[in-house]
Amino acid sequence: MGNVEKLRELAEQLKFPDYNAFPDIELYMDQVLDFLSRNRTSMRDDDKLSSAMVNNYIKADILPRARGKKYSREHLVHLAIILRLKQVLSVKDTGALIKAAKQDKSDEEFYENFRTMVEMYAKEISEKVLSSNENVADAAMRLAVQSYLCKITCEYLIDKLSDYDYEEIFRKPHKSADPNK
Repeated sequence: MGNVEKLRELAEQLKFPDYNAFPDIELYMDQVLDFLSRNRTSMRDDDKLSSAMVNNYIKADILPRARGKKYSREHLVHLAIILRLKQVLSVKDTGALIKAAKQDKSDEEFYENFRTMVEMYAKEISEKVLSSNENVADAAMRLAVQSYLCKITCEYLIDKLSDYDYEEIFRKPHKSADPNK
């Protein structure tokens, strides 16, 4: 199998499930771990979700507490996003970004927006890599440098999020600078 086919196969393995593919019944922790392990977030086998990780996300307030010992579709959707963002962001930054980006969106809308972004950029990146004449090492270095710069920029923007009181912004109507309006 050539590099082109392998890259396409990798992209296919990392595809997101549709929102409606998440169970609409509550699950116990072992069922959550089993369900989410069926969808890869990385090509490395050591990137598995554990119950300790789920508990840490709850303690860090980026995942709602379980209802009793059961987890809903909402939990699964958030975990699917957290698992992908944790590849590049700290738990704290992941939580801040999710809270800001989810503002006024349903779980389904938030998840589908995220899923669409991932699929769009995955296609863009794979097409760029496949159409490039770079050798593998140069392509990997270019992607690593781009990832580094994207991460730094993202962290800067997340830090700026804390400069705003989002609840205050969304509660009050915006006043126009023009006194005639």
